[in-house]
Parts: sequence; C-alpha cells; structure tokens
Amino acid sequence: MQFQINPSEFLILIVDDTEANIRLLSHVLRDAGFSPIVAFNGTDAIELIRSRRPDLVLLDIMMPDMTGYDVCKIINDDEELRSTPIIFLSALSETSDKVEGFEVGGVDYITKPYQKDEVLARIKTHLSLNKLQKERDERIEILRSREIELRELNSKKDQLVRIVSHDIKNPLTGIVGLANLMRENPDLPQSEINNMLNVMEKSGKKLMDMVAKVLDEEGDSKHNESLKLSEEFLRDLAEKVISVNKPKAILKNISLELVEDIQKRKVLLDHTKIEIALNNLVSNALKFTLKDGLVQLVVKSDEKGITFMVKDNGIGISENIVPLLFDSEAGKKTISKLGTEGEIGTGLGLDVVKKYVNMHNGKVWVESEEKVGTTFFIKLPLKS
Repeated sequence: MQFQINPSEFLILIVDDTEANIRLLSHVLRDAGFSPIVAFNGTDAIELIRSRRPDLVLLDIMMPDMTGYDVCKIINDDEELRSTPIIFLSALSETSDKVEGFEVGGVDYITKPYQKDEVLARIKTHLSLNKLQKERDERIEILRSREIELRELNSKKDQLVRIVSHDIKNPLTGIVGLANLMRENPDLPQSEINNMLNVMEKSGKKLMDMVAKVLDEEGDSKHNESLKLSEEFLRDLAEKVISVNKPKAILKNISLELVEDIQKRKVLLDHTKIEIALNNLVSNALKFTLKDGLVQLVVKSDEKGITFMVKDNGIGISENIVPLLFDSEAGKKTISKLGTEGEIGTGLGLDVVKKYVNMHNGKVWVESEEKVGTTFFIKLPLKS
C-alpha cells in the first residue's frame, strides 16, 4: 500500500548531461505536480544536494566530470546527506551496472528509455518510504529523549528517597529509643519524662517540616536541580538541626551543643539543602561518637561568608577512607563501618552534602584523627 503524498511538498533533483533528457523529465515531473531542479554534471549535483537538500535525486550514470556512481558514493559518505534517496536513471542495462548502482547506495535503478508512469510510480514509492523513515527516526529520537528524561527523573527520585530516608533514620531511631527508654523505666521522674516527650515532639515536628519542604521543593522545581533561595536567620537554621538530632543525642548521652559567633544573622540560602547537609553531618557525628561524648555544631559568619563546623570527639576516620567520603560510588564499595552502638554507617549522603555545598559555590572538607575525633567544615560565600 502506497501512502498518499502531495507532490508540491517535494523537491526533486534531476542530474543528466543531456539537455533533451532533462527537459523531457522536467516536463513529466511538473505535470505530476513536482518541483524539479536540474544539474548537468556531478560537481553541480553535489553542490545542489548540499545547498538545497532535495527530497529525491534522479541520477544519470555516464557524465563527463564524474560518474553517477561517484556522486552517489560522495553523498553516502556524508552523514548529513546519506538519507537522500537516489534513483539511477541510465541507458546502461547490464545486470552488473544495476548491482553496482545498489552497492554504492542507490535505492532504485530505472533503465532508459523509460515509461512515464513507471518513473512516477517509483518516485512516489521512494518518497513515501523516505517520508515514513524520517517519521520513524523522529519518533525514535523522541522516545530516546523521553527515555533519557525518565532515567534522569528516576535518578532524581532515587536520590530524593536516599536523602529523605537517610536524614530521618537517625533522628527517628532516637525518638523510638526514647520511647522504649520511658516504657522500660516506669520509675523515671516525671520531669525527666516530660523533657523527653518535649524533645520527641519537637524533633518529630522538625522532621515532618523538613520532609515536607524537601517534597514541596522538588515538586515546585519540576525536577530541575536549582537553588531555592530565601532569607532566614542562621540561628533558626542551626536550632532546627540540633532539635531533629536531640533524641539520638539523649539516648546515647552525648552532649549536642550549638556554638555560634554570628555577626550577620539573616542570610540568603537554600535553607532546605543546607539543612539537609548539616543534618547529615550531625547525624553521622552522633553515630560515630561514644556515650558521654560531645558533638558541636559551630556556626560563624563575617563579611567574607559563613562557616559551619560539625565537631565530635568520636572514633575518627582512617586516612585511607577520608579521600573517598564524598564520592558516592567509591564510598559504597569501600566504606562499611558500624556506629559506636551498631548503627549502620556507610557514608551515604556525603556526596549529596558536597553537591548541595557546590551549588552554593561553597567548599566542604574534613579533618579527622582516629580515636580523637572528626570535624567537617562547610564554607559558604554570602549571597546578596
């Protein structure tokens, strides 16, 4: 079945060194509604194919400057032009001539003298086939683009799940631990119970708020990795991080402190991303600090920028691990260490910390000594 085509939409190039042949074939094509252009030699034909991009070429073989076979080879060696269908139209009638025509890239071969109806039928057939091929290629390209887009969206979704699950796991462990502690110790003073309940409630609310902000931001940004800047007090940001991680600190009897030296109190940041980064560092510090230890979130600001430090006196990090901490692939293969009370700690999320800090044009690094402690640094420039 041949698809219907509109001849006026197609440009056909006729290549022949005999003027009478070109005049006759041009007349046939115009009567059928096509728009022909002509070339009398191979050199001009190649130039016209490159400049005018005809939809089909009717190509003679025996020409003075180069043969039709040579023209076809040149066109088929050009990645941008090789999809142009070429029909040989020649007085050469030997089977070997026809075979050579197909071998160099021709789509059809018509022997002179030709029948008008046969030529038109073959032209329409190859135009239909070429049109279908182009539509197929376009659809394949669309599907390929959608596949890439879906892959990126799935990757982003997986990262979002990673971020949220990692950042809520440690605080939730603390909340659950405090609940179990109260259940197993019914004789605890009411004041201590009230304090624990208050910490659990505040931490839970901060967690809910953090998750909601992450999900809202991802929805609003339509999956674009961009900063959502807003002004907020640095102290409020730091207190949220402390509040979320307080239950775990209480459970391990670790002192979790906020230390600040903030000259410029309100700053322009993507607070959700920086909160995620800081929460990640604080929760990891709690994992790798022993009972009765100390974890500090230090916040400083001056005219040059903002510095966050997460300091602990925990078990430290070995020298061979430090260079891999912010590399997600290397980290997954190399880092496999439990926290001081069996908490799973794989370095998960530190690549996200680096990513979010880099998005703010900041720097993140770590200094650590085994059995002494670790300090993570985040340095951010002030935005105006």
